[in-house]
Order: sequence, then structure tokens, then C-alpha cells
Amino acid sequence: MTDVLLVFAKVPEAGAVKTRLTPPLAPADAARLYAAFLGDALAAFAAPGAFGVPDLTVRLHLAPSEAALPPGLVPDSISIHTQRGAGLGERMAAAFDEAFAAGGRRADVIGTDHPTLPLALVGDAFRALAVPGTVALGPSDDGGFYLLGLDRPRPDLFAGMTYSHAGVFAGTHARAARAGAPVTVLPPWYDVDDAASLARLVGEWRAGAAVGARTAGVLA
Repeated sequence: MTDVLLVFAKVPEAGAVKTRLTPPLAPADAARLYAAFLGDALAAFAAPGAFGVPDLTVRLHLAPSEAALPPGLVPDSISIHTQRGAGLGERMAAAFDEAFAAGGRRADVIGTDHPTLPLALVGDAFRALAVPGTVALGPSDDGGFYLLGLDRPRPDLFAGMTYSHAGVFAGTHARAARAGAPVTVLPPWYDVDDAASLARLVGEWRAGAAVGARTAGVLA
């Protein structure tokens, strides 16, 4: 049995990604930035021992799209899958089901919109799941979450849940608590998805914050 990292993403297509960044960016530039986030994240996730988790499988779950991924963006060790379901909750639930059905022991779902996120936090989430029944949650500054970790399918966390609003983290935490699950809350972080968070990223990068090579190239 392995631990599984479920990476949720989109094909970086102009006009289809980072639309809240247009403006200040043109759609093509927003797609370039998103592709840089995605490529850097996948490279980091695929690095051996990236999280201090010895036996890890990484699965990239892409939203349905007619567009093709840019060549060379996905490391060979990462398998590619299509998100299944009518909404984000259904798609995350299906991805967890697939991971556990394939022999996964613990699974974390994560996005790629937080280029300064320390990888150690992902490792902390997996280690928290060593306590049976635990739910790991990484809250985002916008009220959502950047990571959700489970050691078993939990359809009750997703059924009828709405996303992309400021109550997502609180609602998910409350559902886990009602189910009697111990909840480990990771340190908060931020997603880059609007002009203010992009300005924050640029400021931190200029001050020396570490980002991946692709992201640094686009920011420059």
C-alpha cells in the first residue's frame, strides 16, 4: 500500500484558467503563469522524498478539456487522470475513491495555486493521517482549503457541498467534526488567484521567497 497525492489541476489554456487575474494580466499571460505553477508543483511533488514520505504515488487529475497539455510539463512518474463528476465535490470524492480502490493507504488532494507553499506541510498532513480516521485540512486565506487529507473514503464531506466561497474550510471542518473524525489543521497559506494575491507573490519573490524555476521565469 502506498500514500497517494492527488493533484487537481486544469490544462493551462488561455481564457480557461486564472480568469480572476484577467485583468491585470492578459489571458495568455495568465495561462503562462498557471502553467508555470503547475509545472513547478509537479516537479517538486515528483522529487524522491519530497515530503519525507517514503512510498508515494502522485496522480494528476485534470478537469475535462479538449486542449492538450504542454509537452514536458508532467514528469514520467506521475499518472494522468480525468476528473469525474458534476462538480468539484463529486470530483474530489471520486478521486479519493479511485486512490483507495487502487491500494492507497492515505491520500491528500492538493492544487497548484500556491507556489510558495512549503512541501513540509504536505508531509505533515500525511503523518497526521497515521492516526486512524483523521481528516487533515490546510486552510487558505480566502476561506477555502489548499489540502484535504483522508485515510478512507468520506462521501459525507462532499455530498451537497458548494465550493469557491469563503465558508468552504469552515464547512468541511464542521462536517468532519460531526462525523466524529479527529481534524488536524495545518498552518494557513494563500492561493494566487486575483490581483491582490499576485501582488503578494511578486512582493515575496522580490524579497527572496523561494519559488520554482518556471514561476520565477514568468514573474521576471
